[in-house]
Amino acid sequence: MELMTKYQYTYFIYPYVIEAKKYKRYLQNLLSNKKCKIRFFDNQKDIHLFTYFLPNVREYMFWSFGLNKNAIRDFEKLDTTVKSTLLSEHECNIFNYELPENLQGKVETDNGIFFEISKIKIICFKTGVSFLIFKTNLENSDKFSDILNFNYKFREINSAAYGLKEYENIKIQSNTFKDIKDISKIIKDITGSENISKKVNLGNEKFYVYSYACIDQKDWNENSDEEELDNLFEKYRSISPVNSQIINDKYTLKDTEKEIKSIYKNQYIRYGFNVESTVLFTSNINTTNFTLVPQKYESEYLYTYILTLYKKILLNVLNYKFEKNFKQAENGFLEFTKKLWIQDITNEEFGRKLEKSWIADLELEKTFMKLKNEYDISYKKHNVEELNKNNKITRVVVITILIINIITIIYASLK
Repeated sequence: MELMTKYQYTYFIYPYVIEAKKYKRYLQNLLSNKKCKIRFFDNQKDIHLFTYFLPNVREYMFWSFGLNKNAIRDFEKLDTTVKSTLLSEHECNIFNYELPENLQGKVETDNGIFFEISKIKIICFKTGVSFLIFKTNLENSDKFSDILNFNYKFREINSAAYGLKEYENIKIQSNTFKDIKDISKIIKDITGSENISKKVNLGNEKFYVYSYACIDQKDWNENSDEEELDNLFEKYRSISPVNSQIINDKYTLKDTEKEIKSIYKNQYIRYGFNVESTVLFTSNINTTNFTLVPQKYESEYLYTYILTLYKKILLNVLNYKFEKNFKQAENGFLEFTKKLWIQDITNEEFGRKLEKSWIADLELEKTFMKLKNEYDISYKKHNVEELNKNNKITRVVVITILIINIITIIYASLK
């Protein structure tokens, strides 16, 4: 069954980590790049974000809310070094990477899937954890099968194994980029040489996939084959190509596991999750499914997803730091717990459901408890080492005083 789409887009998310001591310098490099523009948020234009996020989280991610035009103009007049110093004090900074034109690409040499990269966003957290985000749209194709194949292929663009498989042979056709390697070059140019992603075992060769597809009501209506729709939805959720075989596990999964796979499902809308993807599958038989729903999905909910991914990756970074610098990692862990872990993100009911599903799928609570146990062990070990160190110093001081006293007594007896 070939489904036709009315509207679609996919965000490919690439996480990376900048060393904390080099973070300010990294911001300076971004500011020096004419294609990178700091994103300022406005209380009126971005009212949907302002009202969705709770104050503490809003301040954490979108510090520029409340800045007037004069303050922004004054900031723009500053030297790049001063700007980077000021920005480095904020918990999160968001940049738009401006392209001279959309990047048009082609999958395979003939009869390929044309796409455009319509937006590039850079999100940098003070901890050094950062995200490079590409928004893509298919060009000259309304086939849902092309979305499945494209998501499957494009997500491995930066993988070391990319060139070893025939299905990864994506060729870029535009005045800006003549080869797919140029997208990898963009990734390298933006993420820089300062990142330590491999050291913290980030596993970021493949993109995270965040995708939306609205199916034409002619193909998804009250008379549609639900089983066939479920099969295609599962391929979408699992980032599989259209010709792949999906094992039907409908009757083997526990209820809780089903909820993680699809938190929300009714006749014409489905959300799907796995550890590397989130997808929204809808029919335009309901008007809101191609108006309000995709807007919220790529704004409020996308930022909620990024914040949840950030928590997961930051925990991995802190685990790495515990082995290198306990006191620095301890401070980071306590800051994370106070500012993010115990804070609610939003009061919107569905936003909370999405966050809960992402937390479960990314095993965030399991990772947190594992790190907390690591912290407790490291804390005790650190205190024992400090105690032993202090005892050694005390012994040296006592012995030194004793030797001085003995010398003094001997010297006095010789007079």
